[in-house]
Amino acid sequence: MNYRLLLLLLAIGIGIGILYLNIMTWLVNNWMNNPFYSHGFLIPVIAALIAWKNLSSSGVIEKQPYKPGFGILSLGLALLVLGYFKDIPSLGALSFLFTISGLILYLYGRAVMRSLIFPVAFLIFAIPPPGVLLDKIALQMQTIAVTYSTLIITQLGVPVERIGAEIHLRNSTLIVGLPCSGMNSVIALLALSVLFVYLLRCKWYKKVTLVFAAILFAIFANILRIVFLILIANSYDEATATGFFHTLFSPLLFIIAFLFLILFSIVIGCRIRG
Repeated sequence: MNYRLLLLLLAIGIGIGILYLNIMTWLVNNWMNNPFYSHGFLIPVIAALIAWKNLSSSGVIEKQPYKPGFGILSLGLALLVLGYFKDIPSLGALSFLFTISGLILYLYGRAVMRSLIFPVAFLIFAIPPPGVLLDKIALQMQTIAVTYSTLIITQLGVPVERIGAEIHLRNSTLIVGLPCSGMNSVIALLALSVLFVYLLRCKWYKKVTLVFAAILFAIFANILRIVFLILIANSYDEATATGFFHTLFSPLLFIIAFLFLILFSIVIGCRIRG
């Protein structure tokens, strides 16, 4: 293992940490308070572990500086400055991926970058997009979740009326807010699926199919969650549905969605790399 490389990367990390201190603060605040990105703390840890594994398995890598990397580094710093003046912290956070990639290429070349390209790119799942864009997507997913869950409930013979995000039953009313739109499950399952796909051995188009399938599984799982909650509210009351079962179904159906993804990967002939 090239410990000098690791020490230099550590020194670079400290320098980048100082340069991106405000962005890091913004990210941590989002990970703590944004329900869509509560998984954010795990992403850098996973990326660091993969980077360590890749560098360890690649052995001693000779320095082969790649001069065009300076252009990527400059682009990253330009995006950081633009994000600062335009007050778009998500742009500043995104610039980190270009900055660190440019540094690696410029100092150590393409061989090292090949070992680190996935963990660096994986960090994008820790970066929330602009709030306006995130809310628009969540609103669309909220509409999909409410529309299809009430459609399924109607087919099951349960009398229900939908008014916007409100689902009216005979004796209770459920409101599907943005946090219940399934956006958090889609983002988390998408990140998990990309990590899972990275560990698989199969054709690239099968990997792309799995990533898109993960989005569909997450959306469908959220629709089922709402259907179950409606059935519970109809059989018992609103308090029962929005209490214990509301808390239980979110992680349970997330796990089920991921298990379906694993099953689908087996069906299409993908296997974990040895």
